[in-house]
Amino acid sequence: MLSEYHASEKVFWPDGCRMAVALTFDFQGGEDIRPLPGGKINHEEYTQAEYGPKTGIWRILRILDEAKVKATFMTCGAIAERYPEAAKAIVQSGHEVAGHGYHHEVARDLSREEELGVIRRTTEMIKSLTGRRPIGWRSCTQSPNSLELLLDQGYLWNSNSFAYDLPFLWSNGEQSLVELPRQPFGDGRLYGHRDSGNPHDTLLTWRAFFDDFYQESKTASAFCTFQFHPYISSRPGRAGALREIIRYMSQHEAVWFATGTEVAEWWLEQGFSRAAAKRAAGRSH
Repeated sequence: MLSEYHASEKVFWPDGCRMAVALTFDFQGGEDIRPLPGGKINHEEYTQAEYGPKTGIWRILRILDEAKVKATFMTCGAIAERYPEAAKAIVQSGHEVAGHGYHHEVARDLSREEELGVIRRTTEMIKSLTGRRPIGWRSCTQSPNSLELLLDQGYLWNSNSFAYDLPFLWSNGEQSLVELPRQPFGDGRLYGHRDSGNPHDTLLTWRAFFDDFYQESKTASAFCTFQFHPYISSRPGRAGALREIIRYMSQHEAVWFATGTEVAEWWLEQGFSRAAAKRAAGRSH
């Protein structure tokens, strides 16, 4: 039975940092453009989405390189298959590649067997192309089976919950999975669509929720996940907002820019959820 365990002692980050920031990019292309009645594809929608792997990914990598920060790219298996050079470039630039479904499937619409197949296929495709097995995951929605399947497949962390600020632990017997909560202020929500939205207002929102976390981190360590999409935030006119929020956060003291795996490993190594899990285990006997 799955149980969740939260920090029961003071949370702290490496080197005395007050705040951990995880920059995550959902790396997909036209995978989420579903056929219209009659089987036709909306060419305009599809090619807007394909801007990410064809053009935008390279601008994103330049922005991250200029800022000297590392990020996590939640990558669809089909993107790695169709654009292997982009997937390899992410790893060669020192960033992390995590899983994001194969064809950006809506997980809650899949059977348990179908979802397992997606996880396995995505894992193998990314591993075969990058040389690194993904151990982090974010799906398009989450099904009632997702967490147990990720545990069974040896994943370290998941990032689908909007319910908390700090990481926490999912546990099922001897198996554990770190949850890295996200915030509902990703570029897909703030811009509203691929060809709409206001970079100025988006940047104001990003700065506002970073500022709130940073203010709170004076008394308790904070964690902040940013969710971007290369096909959205790499567009000219929007790329400046991405560049600026990274620059803005970098100007603050004691901020740790970390990949998903770095945060998850730190959480487990420090045992922030361990005491709560032990107490629960004691109550069950």
